[in-house]
Amino acid sequence: MSEISSTAVIKREDFTLSKGLAPRPGPVRHDSNLDRNDILFALFKHKRKIIVCAAAGLLAGAAVFFLYPPVYESQAKLLVRYLVERSSVDGVDSSASRGGSLAENALGSEIEILTSWDLALQAAEAVGVKRLLPNTSGTPTKEAAATAVAQGLEVGARKGSNIIFVSYKNRDPQLATLVLTELVNRYFNKHLEVHRSAGAFDFVTQQTDQVRARLNQTEDALKDVKQKAGIVSLTDSNAALSAEVTRTEDQLHAAEAELAEQQARVRQMGGSFAEKSESGSPSKAEAKPEAPAEIVQQYQVLVSRLPQLRSAKMDLLARYTPNNRMVKANQAEINEAESQRRDLEKKYPDLPGRVGPIGSFKDQQLDPASESARLAGLQAKKDALIAQLRDVRERIQKLSQLGPQVADLERQQKMQEANYTYFEGTLEKARVDEALDPSKIPNISAVQRPSPAFVVTGIRNKLAIGLAGGGLALGVAFALLKELILNRTIKRPVEIENSIGVRPLMSIPWGFERHLVTASNGQVNGLRKRSASTQNLAPWDTGHFIRPFCEAIRDRLTLYFELNQLTHKPKLVGVTAFSKEAGTSTLAAGLAAALSETGDGKVLLVDANLGPEHVHPFFRGLPAYPINAVLQPAGKIDSAANNLYLASVASPGAGPAQLGLKKFFELVPNFKASDFDYIIFDMPPLGQTSPTVGMAGFMDKLLLVVDADQNNRETVRRGYSALVNIRNNVSVVLNKAQHYAPKWLDGDV
Repeated sequence: MSEISSTAVIKREDFTLSKGLAPRPGPVRHDSNLDRNDILFALFKHKRKIIVCAAAGLLAGAAVFFLYPPVYESQAKLLVRYLVERSSVDGVDSSASRGGSLAENALGSEIEILTSWDLALQAAEAVGVKRLLPNTSGTPTKEAAATAVAQGLEVGARKGSNIIFVSYKNRDPQLATLVLTELVNRYFNKHLEVHRSAGAFDFVTQQTDQVRARLNQTEDALKDVKQKAGIVSLTDSNAALSAEVTRTEDQLHAAEAELAEQQARVRQMGGSFAEKSESGSPSKAEAKPEAPAEIVQQYQVLVSRLPQLRSAKMDLLARYTPNNRMVKANQAEINEAESQRRDLEKKYPDLPGRVGPIGSFKDQQLDPASESARLAGLQAKKDALIAQLRDVRERIQKLSQLGPQVADLERQQKMQEANYTYFEGTLEKARVDEALDPSKIPNISAVQRPSPAFVVTGIRNKLAIGLAGGGLALGVAFALLKELILNRTIKRPVEIENSIGVRPLMSIPWGFERHLVTASNGQVNGLRKRSASTQNLAPWDTGHFIRPFCEAIRDRLTLYFELNQLTHKPKLVGVTAFSKEAGTSTLAAGLAAALSETGDGKVLLVDANLGPEHVHPFFRGLPAYPINAVLQPAGKIDSAANNLYLASVASPGAGPAQLGLKKFFELVPNFKASDFDYIIFDMPPLGQTSPTVGMAGFMDKLLLVVDADQNNRETVRRGYSALVNIRNNVSVVLNKAQHYAPKWLDGDV
């Protein structure tokens, strides 16, 4: 749109024509919130369409209700107590699912079996393909029959219940019961087939034999190894040999002590005793120092204490193992006493002879022959104990070499015994499965066998209600879609307020008493076809429909001029719109006529669109002068009505023309110098090449006419913003507003 400089000021004497030309942005608001009134308005506007759609939906629903063929249904109920996997191969699968999520999984598994394609195919073959598909053209197939069975089958379970509900629908009542009976009967077979392994008995028998053979081999190998080692139990043998080593060592120590004691006694008896020297000849004992009385007493205490300690050790070994703390402490005391005794005997060889056995006297007489015999016996005992200890240690070494092999064979034996026990149990279950009757499955039973078929009206009723409600919903959806999304034109005064943020100055309704007002170019500016009685009625005539609205606009303009102290003459008022058929000519003529009736002065109506030829058909031949002639100071022109004069922008014979900005600027001083009180401009519609935006800056008041149901909201918002930026004196008039809803819904005052 064309724009003019905001600093343009045209003065005549001391009067400023266009004061306040500086752009002042108006209160433009972009409000797109959807409220209840918008929805109700859309519904009221398209109420006829909604009623037609609702009636069509009701008719369609009634037709379905009465003409829909009947459907019969048979029902059955199955109780799933628990689920036992009858697999004889995997022990993990042999668990029972009870309660909680396991129970839900079990029900889900059984439902999947009931709805499986294999089960539907078996039932279709049992019932008969031709019976299931009697009206099929060509040769029916079992796959098509199974599809029909699957489509009519419904299986489900309620939450918290272990009962499965099975139903089948068909148009034949007998066929509905028959198909469901076949499905339930074959379900038990399918259940066993799924939950147990095929050929389980033969497989488990073969596995049991193999495990038994391996177990026999392991037992034979273990027996040979134990015989070679001379043991029955590896653990018991290790413990026995350890105890025997400990006992033999203790006996050897005791024999060595007694032998040393007896040697000392024999030596004491003869002062010396013959020993075999390295050369084999006897030698005399060398003289040794005699032990004092304190040493003799100490030696006697040690000799008397050793038997007590050894006796205590034997008692402890009877109750504890050699590794016990008390046994080890006792052995340490024995070792310490033996060490002290040997040290004393080494230092004083005559001590054993002087002390003698406990309770004997020093000067007791001993038999040399018996003491020598006893010495030989102790020596033989020592040699036997040494040989015995050597033999036990050899057995321990041999057992340590064979121990890992025995332990490995024993582990294999335990594992193979466990496997053999398991396969023996599964073999017994496999025998039971082979002989199990599918109808006598203990964990699943039929609570209700397939019932006699009864008529099902659910589908028919849903279709009827859906069609009936769908018609109404379609009408409502169409109305809301068109008015709230697709159709973005302005239809009500409240929409103007929501779009540009100001209330309209006037809302002129679309009524049956309207007329068509035609401009000089033949374009229709009126609102309705004219009747015969009002065909040539001019807007300034009192009988014209526009007069009451124009008089109201006149009063509001007068108040506006008073409040803003606009007392200069003439006052320029422009009327423009967004389209050619918005009714601007009718409104401008009616407003000019209403202002001329105030009696204050003359009013000039300027047609700024076209030339003088057929400027207004409603002029009824009254003169319309060129604008230059009207503005001549000494010119004399005739009025079209009381104080109302008409003018056009072109000269006679010049043809159609528009009032350009340059010419308008040249005529502004003449406008201000004229003796008119009001000059009303019927301005061209707003557009890219329209001079209206530039002319608007010189108007004291500009009326923007919005054509209801024709002008887009965004167009109105942009046009209003452009005019307000030039000069904030724009008022909006909504023309051809149609009232579809009650007045309280439109929000009019």
